This record gives sequence, structure tokens and C-alpha cells, in this order.
Amino acid sequence: MRSAKFALFLSALVLSATPIVALGGVQYNVASSQETPVSHLIGSYGHIIENGYEDHQLAMRALMSGEEDFMLTSHLIAADPANTDNMPGLYIIEMIEETESYVPVVRTDTQDDRGNTELLDAISAALEEVFSSSTGQQAYMAWFHGETELKGSDFSSVMGDWPTPTEGGTLHRIIEGEKEMVACMYDQGSPMSKLDESAEMEGYEVEISRMVVSRMESHYSVDRGIEFRTWNSGGEFEAVEDLRRADTCDFVMASMTNAKAVSKGMRGGAPYHIEGIVLMASDNSPPLDTAQELFVSHDEDAANEFDRRWIAIALLSLFIIYQVVRRN
Repeated sequence: MRSAKFALFLSALVLSATPIVALGGVQYNVASSQETPVSHLIGSYGHIIENGYEDHQLAMRALMSGEEDFMLTSHLIAADPANTDNMPGLYIIEMIEETESYVPVVRTDTQDDRGNTELLDAISAALEEVFSSSTGQQAYMAWFHGETELKGSDFSSVMGDWPTPTEGGTLHRIIEGEKEMVACMYDQGSPMSKLDESAEMEGYEVEISRMVVSRMESHYSVDRGIEFRTWNSGGEFEAVEDLRRADTCDFVMASMTNAKAVSKGMRGGAPYHIEGIVLMASDNSPPLDTAQELFVSHDEDAANEFDRRWIAIALLSLFIIYQVVRRN
């Protein structure tokens, strides 16, 4: 009988405890800017308050000073050293939403212009080797802050074997004839590609292209190597037109998606960069282990905790019934 009375006492104690839900949840203030719409990501979460700013610089300053808890913005804005070098304490937690992947682009094969598919397959094979090693990460870190979202495993669905060049085709001409490979690019004014003080093209896409060419010349054992050059087309439209004419460059490396390449009558290969919306924090931000924790309301956590109390009550009730039955 004492056990039953003790169980009843514990049940009453659990039930009399103030529900955690009643304490209320924590709200997060999240900065955004006009350059990157993010309302579709957080509009349905009552514990997240979006504060819009005219531009990303103002939003970043508010985050750095502690006026905002976090910031949602594009990867290109958050990872660009030009935006963050003068704002200490800012860092990227994680990518929230992938929006697009950038791929190398070549011409489609025709009766008169063969071997472009082979060239694209060779570039994709080279990219897989680059990102399966540390060289892809090193190139990324040279131009961006934070960790790249692209890994060697991302190539599993698009990778194939290194192609055998068909005589007379584009790939054969590059490795057996001209021993030169030209990429059409343009000044994007970002770490992806930009002109330096000498009007030479530099950036992440330039470094990745060089690595691709190096892997190709190694795989095909090209005597005296393959020279790599960039061609400044001036813009995206012009880069595609330069590639289409087949007398200026062999491929385009200019932040183009596969869908856009197809819409222009071209072909896209394996991705070399993933773009999307990232969650930024500062030294003043509340602690989060992952970006997904931003979307979990403390009220939800409290409700789950309250639900666990009912499990304890049910177990105690069963214990009481057992004791009563046993005594009888």
C-alpha cells in the first residue's frame, strides 16, 4: 500500500509542475536585404522576425553590432571577402537553400563540329578528380570565406569514364593538335571572376579551369602540356556567342546553370560550384549547432518535453493499477 501511495504522490507532483510551454519561446531577429529575398524561407515561422535592410552592407553591420541575431543572404554576398574583411566576427553557419549549380558549357555536337561531348566528359572527369582531392577546396578557400558545399561525392550521378578522343573532334584537336584550351569568361566583379589591375582575368573559375586543364594533360599524357588561356567576352550573352562561333574559345566557364546552357542550345557538364542562401552569424549571435535549429521553435521543444511528462504519468498509473490488483 505504501508503494501505491508513493506512486500517487509522484503522479500528483508531475501533474502539479508548471508546464514548460507556459514559459513562452524565444524569438530570433533575422536580417535580410533587398538583393536576396528570403521571406519564403521564414514567413511561416512565428518565432522568426525578419528585418529588411536596403542593402547587404547595412544588414551585415547590424549583425556585427548585435542588433540582429542572424542574417539570411546569398552565398556570393556572405562568402565574398570584399564584404566581410572589414566586419570581424561574421561567419557562415550553413547553406539553407540551394538555388542553382554552375557548370562548364560546350557546344553540342553536329556533323561538322564533333568531339564537344567528349570534351565535356573530359572536363567532368577532371572536375571529379579535383573535388575528390583537396585541390578544389584549396581553390575555393583562396577566393571565398567558409566551407564549400561541393564535394567529390556530388559527382556520383554525372560522372563517367574518361572519354577516348575521336580523331578530328574538338577534344582530339586540343590534346593532339593545338595543345591549347581557351575558356570564355567575363568580369562578374565577384570572386567567381574579375579583372585584376593588369586587366587579366582572375578568380575561382579561373583557378578551377586551370586545374581541369592540368588533370586533362596528365590523363592524356600530353607532350609539353596544354596551355590554358581565358578570353574576356564582356558578358554572358557574348560568351555564349563567342563559343557558338567556335573560333574564340573551347568552353564557357561563367557562372552558368545547365538549364540556361540548354536554353541557349549548348550543353552543361558536372557542377563546379553550388550557389544558394546561407545563414550568417556573428560573435554576438545565440548559439546554434546547425542552421536548421533556427527553424525549431522553443515552444515546440517545450511541448515535446511536456508530452514526455504524460509518458511518465502513464507508467506511474500502470504501476498503481498493478499494485492495487496485486494487493487484492
